[in-house]
This record gives sequence, structure tokens and C-alpha cells, in this order.
Amino acid sequence: MKNLLTIIGFCFCFGLSAQSYVFDYLNVNNINARFQSTGFMFSNPSTNNASYEYIQGSGKHTIYAGNIWISGLDANNQLRVAANMFFPQGEFYPGPVGSATTYATSHFDYNFVWKITKQEIDDFIAWYSCGLNPNCVQNSSYAVPNVIQNWPGNGDVSLGQSPIIAPFIDHNSDGIYNPIDGDYPCVKGDMALFTVYNDDYAHLNSGGDSLRMEIRAMHYGYNSADSALANTIFSEYTLINFSNETYSDFNVGIWLDPDIGCSEDDYVGCDVQRSLSYAYNADLADNNGCNGGIGFGYHPPAQGLVVLAGPLQDADNLDNSFGISGGESINGCGYGDGIIDNERVGMSSFIGYDRTLPSNTFGSPTSPLDFYNYMNGVWRDGTHLVYGGFGHSSTAGATTIETNYMFPGSSDNNYFFGTDGVDPGFDWSEETPGLGTANLKGDRRTSTNMGPFTMQPNDVQQFTVAHITARDYVDSSNLASVSLLKSYTDDIRNFYACEITNNCVSQISSINNYDNIQLSIYPNPATGIVNVSAEYKLEALTIFSITGQQLIYKVNTDNSIDFSQLPKGVYLLKVEFENGKSVTKSVVKN
Repeated sequence: MKNLLTIIGFCFCFGLSAQSYVFDYLNVNNINARFQSTGFMFSNPSTNNASYEYIQGSGKHTIYAGNIWISGLDANNQLRVAANMFFPQGEFYPGPVGSATTYATSHFDYNFVWKITKQEIDDFIAWYSCGLNPNCVQNSSYAVPNVIQNWPGNGDVSLGQSPIIAPFIDHNSDGIYNPIDGDYPCVKGDMALFTVYNDDYAHLNSGGDSLRMEIRAMHYGYNSADSALANTIFSEYTLINFSNETYSDFNVGIWLDPDIGCSEDDYVGCDVQRSLSYAYNADLADNNGCNGGIGFGYHPPAQGLVVLAGPLQDADNLDNSFGISGGESINGCGYGDGIIDNERVGMSSFIGYDRTLPSNTFGSPTSPLDFYNYMNGVWRDGTHLVYGGFGHSSTAGATTIETNYMFPGSSDNNYFFGTDGVDPGFDWSEETPGLGTANLKGDRRTSTNMGPFTMQPNDVQQFTVAHITARDYVDSSNLASVSLLKSYTDDIRNFYACEITNNCVSQISSINNYDNIQLSIYPNPATGIVNVSAEYKLEALTIFSITGQQLIYKVNTDNSIDFSQLPKGVYLLKVEFENGKSVTKSVVKN
């Protein structure tokens, strides 16, 4: 078969703090969304304009900016925070976590957004498979796309990086990404963007201390005629704790500055049971000319963020049930399904604030404690979010009932999950804050939160959210698009079905394995003993973490290995044979 093109090298010869970070667009359906190599989402700093366009080519936008927030307490109960808002203040930097002296190199190497389509992968598989078939003539004009050649499948362990970075199909099961061997990226959707970044450098936005957290993000979408999928993009995140600290009270927030066209006339709300937060226009018509934004006019859309599968809840050797008591959820995954310790939290809290309101309470966070508070449903003045008004005791219509969810409407009336079982007596929204007078419209910002949980050294947490846009062109009510958004959310939740499948490094592709080793690993998923059956005699079995850390090594005596002492998660099982061959497969521990 033909050799692959030589992998192209890139160099950015300027200082880390002055880097011009790379970006690209996820534009496979009605959405055109901008993502940057450092995690910044949607905003375009070069033009100071929003870059979450709906519909593509319209010039109209529903989100100005977005980013991920993380926080936790170390062993000394000291707060650690990494939280970006607006460019250019930085908290995250391109590349995986490594030894501190190598960042000047590794950041340059990873200042990319890897953008790939399903068609590019399908074309590569067809071309490569043809090269293995003596009766097939390869297309001589085919060139392997640069993104497949340069996919960051492996890190440089000599620089302290993880041996595996981006998920890939490992054709010959050697753990090394190499398209010459038939390896190719493993992604979801019809188009995907991959980035890897970390917080192990100066925190210029929050002022918080580093958590040495590595973040791998896969943003993807579908070119679909389905009305829900056509208006949705997915974001799948992997967090890895490369510090020596065990973080308690760890929370993740997705921060957004939603602007439905005009930035000055918006409301926000949430649907507790759907694990959905959203923004919508406060008026029947969206105005033009607000800070340069193009208005949608009549029938403005609603913009939603839904937690499809949150981080894993701390293990407690229980199958936590559907309900309102501690450690349980009405909007997460895996609750009450008969499986122990597979529970994933949903939207644990939601809070909205506004730059036009008194800043000492409702303003933008300016300190590590501010970010931590917002991720825990607490205002800047240290008081907890309460039901009614604008969620603070000083606002008209507020009660003394503490809650975790702002403006839930009637979505929590079956369980009163956010108020710990207390019925507040009315449905709370921006239109009905409690005294019959609607809230003033404004420029809302939101934090949709997941947690708390514990992250020990080398722990891996994965979660997926979806950004969904809906526009009802028939009903003139400003809530009509919110109703359509909830319908789309139900469709997307059913489509996704709480599936986290980020680890593809050892999946079997449609291409036959070179060595054609017949191997069976069972049970998988596992809770304890895993058995291995193969055509060759086994020499040894080794369990690795998803980051490549060796956890258990066993010289083979009975073709089995014990996973029972390992936390739930995804692991790599390397099977070595007496003939010198080896195969690595993924095993899920429940």
C-alpha cells in the first residue's frame, strides 16, 4: 500500500502568555459555533462579537461566550479554582499536563483545534482497507487528511504527559497512534472538534490556585434532518486530576453569557427534571442594535443547555434511588436501576446573575470564592439562593426557602427536589417572581452546575452536555420557543440515553486485525474477576488506567485478573502471550 504523507510540523515562536490561540468552527447543521484551543467557547475576541450563530449564515447569535468552571477543596481545605469568562483573561492553556519545565514546548505543540468529519474517516477506512486487499486498486489521488495524520493520540511520556491523549481506533492494538498501521481518530457525530488543555499555569481571570487538571473536550454534531439534532451540538469532557491532591467538594460549572440577539432584553430559567437551563427573550420581539447584536425580531428563539450525563457520584456501595434525600437525584443517570455506584449527577444547581444589577450581590465573580459560590448556588455576599424574586432575600417576592435552582417554573413540583421537599406554594419564573410583577429584563449570565464529588489523584471524570436551540415560528408568545426547546430536549435525552463512550483507544475497528488474534474478555462490564480466553497461551495480564498508569500486573496462572479493588471507570487490560504478541482492550468496571 502507499505510504502516508509526512506528518507536518508546526512552530509558534512567541511567548506563552502572548500566544495567538487557534480556533475553529463546528458547523455541521443549523449551528455555527466557535471553539478555541484553550477552552473558550463561542465568542470572537478579534471582532468582539458572538460566535454561536443560529441559523448558519444569518449573522444572528444566541450565545455570546461560554466556558467551563471547576473548583474543589484540597487536603488543607484550601480552595482551588479555574474559571474563565471572557477572552483574553486566561485560566486554561493548550496541551496536556506535564512536567512544569516542558510547557513552553508542549503548549506550542497542542495549540490546535482538531476538526474532523465522519466522511473523512470513512474515506480513510475505505482507502486503507483497499490497500490490504490484493484485488483492490487504491485511489492514487487520495491524500490522507492532515487531521488524521496529526491526531494527538499519544502524549510524550518523557515530558510527563499521559501516553494516551485523544481517543482513537487502535487497529493493531499496540497502544501507539499511527495511521500507517490503520489507526484513525475515534469521534462521534458527523463532525467533531477535539481540544486538550490544562489549568497548570497562571490563573488570570479567577485568581485561583491551580488544580493541575487536564481537560479533553470533544464537541460534535450531526448533519441530520431531525429537527432536534439539526439544532444541537454536543460537548463531551474528560477531566483528569494530575495533582497529588485529593479534592473534596469538587464542582463543575458550564458558564454561559447567553444573548438572544439583543443582549439587554433576556430572561433565564431551568427545568429541574430535564436537567435543562435556558435563556429566552423577555419580549415578544427581539430588538436590533444592542451592543452590535442583530435582533431576531418576532418569534425569537430559546437557547438551552442540558446535562445529558454528569460526573460520577462518589461511590457508596449503594444503588441510590430516585428521590430527594442525600446522594439521590431526579435528573441524573443510573439512579434506581439496580446497579451499584454507576450514578451520574445531573444539573445539581442553576444560578443566573446580571451585570446591570447590584454587583456586590449579583455581579460578575471577581475572586476564587465568588466562582466557588456560584457553583454552589450561593451569591457573592455569601447568602444562599432562595426561592422567589431574583433569588436573593433583598429582592421583591423572595421567600426564606433555600433552593438550588433559579426560576424552575413548575418543573420541580412533583418532588420539590431543589427545596429539599418543601413546597414553596407558587411556580417561580422571571414572569412570576412572587408578587405579580415580572422581573426587569437584562443581560443575564448563568452557571449550570454538576457536583459535588471527590477527585483523587489520577481520577478521571467524564460528562456530556448539549447546547440546543429552538425557535417556534407559529406561536407569538415569548415562551413558545421555550416549550419547543423542552420538546427538543426530550428528543435529545432519549437519543443520547446517558451514554459516556469517550475511550476508544482499544476498540476493534471494521478493519481486520493484522494478527487476527481470537480473544474473549468477560464479563465486560465487570465488578470483580475478569476472565480471558485466547487461542495462544497467556504470559501476563496488566491493568492500566485510562491515562496509562500501571495499576495491577499479574503473571498469568489462571487466565483471570481481579478488578474488584478498583474504582468504577474505564480501564485498559493488556494481554501478553508467550509468543511475544500482546493485545490491549478496554474493560469497564461497574
